[in-house]
Amino acid sequence: MNDIKSKNISSVNKIPLISLMERASIPWGIKDKESRFVYLNQAAVDFCNIPKGFDFEGRLDSELPVPWYELAPELQAHDRKAEQSKEGAEVIETSYFGRNAVLEPWLCSKFPFYNDEGEVSGTIFYAKKFSFISISDFFNNLKPSVVTLTPPVDTFTEKELDIIFYAFQRLSSKEIAIKLSLSHRTVENRLQKIYEKIGVTSLTGLLEYCHTTGLNNYIPKKRLREGVEFFW
Repeated sequence: MNDIKSKNISSVNKIPLISLMERASIPWGIKDKESRFVYLNQAAVDFCNIPKGFDFEGRLDSELPVPWYELAPELQAHDRKAEQSKEGAEVIETSYFGRNAVLEPWLCSKFPFYNDEGEVSGTIFYAKKFSFISISDFFNNLKPSVVTLTPPVDTFTEKELDIIFYAFQRLSSKEIAIKLSLSHRTVENRLQKIYEKIGVTSLTGLLEYCHTTGLNNYIPKKRLREGVEFFW
């Protein structure tokens, strides 16, 4: 553990953003490629509700004495996705955050950072409270969860992801067609192409695929914007 911490701290000191993070009022943090915490500013320590004096460096999400440790598998999968994209990835995390342990959603944006050889060394992230005015079906009953705004797989087109999003909610083809302003036949054709891509023949197979790959926790950004008016 000490060797890991020494190596991580050495790498962190080379990142010019550290001075910015130290003074920031919003949570900022850094993880290595195994999702071990390397750095958290004070705002992030408070946001994560990490007990004062607890040594978080070199630890995984699941190893922290915090209410949201059970979300670790989803959070780590999101770390891997962020590492694969220069544009990073976004996720909405809902749990008991802050020193008052209030159940609320936060938007977390993650980006890869690189070593001197240009190799990915881990992720840098920040979080902002997700405040909403009107509530979509996804937020009617808040509970600890992770909702990703970045597709966990690269198999589908944007239009196919829209259909999968509604199909997972068990909307019929006609209902999906109305939602997307498409013809019923167009939706049916796209569904068949989706089935062919993943080797299934029915909605049941698609639902199982979504659970396996994490698509069950995915919301297209444009659909979220349509259902929720939000501000920072």
